[in-house]
Amino acid sequence: MVTKTVYLREEDESVKMQTFIHDDASNVIAGKRSAMVVLAGGGYLFQANDREGEPVAISYFAAGYNCFLVNYSVNERAKFPAPVVDASRAIVHIRRNAEEYNVDPDRIYVIGFSAGGHLAASIGTFWNEEWARSDNEMKEGENKPTAVLTCYPVITGDKKYYHHDSFMRILGYPIGKTDATEEELSLYSIEKHISDKTVPAFIWHTFEDTCVPVENSLIYARALKEKGVHFEMHIYPKGDHGLALATRETWWGADILDDPHVATWFRDSLEFLKIIR
Repeated sequence: MVTKTVYLREEDESVKMQTFIHDDASNVIAGKRSAMVVLAGGGYLFQANDREGEPVAISYFAAGYNCFLVNYSVNERAKFPAPVVDASRAIVHIRRNAEEYNVDPDRIYVIGFSAGGHLAASIGTFWNEEWARSDNEMKEGENKPTAVLTCYPVITGDKKYYHHDSFMRILGYPIGKTDATEEELSLYSIEKHISDKTVPAFIWHTFEDTCVPVENSLIYARALKEKGVHFEMHIYPKGDHGLALATRETWWGADILDDPHVATWFRDSLEFLKIIR
């Protein structure tokens, strides 16, 4: 494995990307590998890289992907568009250095969990907005992922179902702010911005999620269907929020986070990616 750190913001060394690259010099590999960009959750306050970051990157690495774990802007720096620009910079860097990373530039995928799922859905939806590629040197389409994978994602600003803290942070409000207007919430409510330019999505959630209600994924899927965007969705009847891989690799010693049925999402995601181009 070849690893290195790529800094995505000169002014903030906490915004960076760690690579997990196959050393193909010592292996006979036909063709370029797919790339997987990993965005852990944490309510845009922090990133749960110990459960939703590195173990996920290693799992896709073991499945043959070259992987990139991104530390995006969080906490007081989480106000949009900063995290979306971070994701854009990561994708652009990978695409421009595809030869070095032995990556197919037409197969760059993004996976995100919870708030990271919101960021994944954001880059899959807003990639063609000028504010999402605020760096002048980014060309239109350079930051477009091939598809996104959203795991129990934050999606909607609808007050009946939204994750309050995530939306307060991406709107730039301090912790403790009680609420925002519907107009503000709609700015980054993904389902309100889906278009025929939105990329395909693999979606999974659990029916019992009380932190980020399952309606977030259902609303996302409906919006994708209305615009003719392909998706695959799995709603598992049991399981709490934050299951990650749902295996002993990410269980933290808690039995409720080790669920063999939910863990099938990973295998299914690999099959989905084989048919999405």
